[in-house]
Amino acid sequence: MLLAVVLIGLLALPYLVGGAIRAVRRQCELIAEQRAEQRRPAGATVPIEKVAADLRRLRAQLEARENRPGLTGKGMRMGAVRIAYVQVLAEACQRLEVAPPRSGPHWHTPLAEIYRVEAQLRERGLDVRPVSLAGSRAG
Repeated sequence: MLLAVVLIGLLALPYLVGGAIRAVRRQCELIAEQRAEQRRPAGATVPIEKVAADLRRLRAQLEARENRPGLTGKGMRMGAVRIAYVQVLAEACQRLEVAPPRSGPHWHTPLAEIYRVEAQLRERGLDVRPVSLAGSRAG
């Protein structure tokens, strides 16, 4: 009887540990969001020119990383830059009254959603493409 209980416990252990890790990760994300909101003073806004510059810089980094072969940890770095880009994109959306990008689970935002938001921001006068590309694609 004791052996059966020990075996069941050993089989359940990985699932319990995985669930605990997911719960801790979720709590850490919530705490990070709350701290970010607390750091930002009420009424403090970043100039739209700085938001636009940040968007162009992050988008250029995304494009550069996507096209570099053999980069160690490329997926993780791409994910981090994409999350930062989507967060600044959401701030620009809020400022220009555009629907922000809808994110899926674990901060994943589909590319189609990013492209939709970029197009709507472009219609409002904020082109997020780097200046060299924005001039060559206009027309």
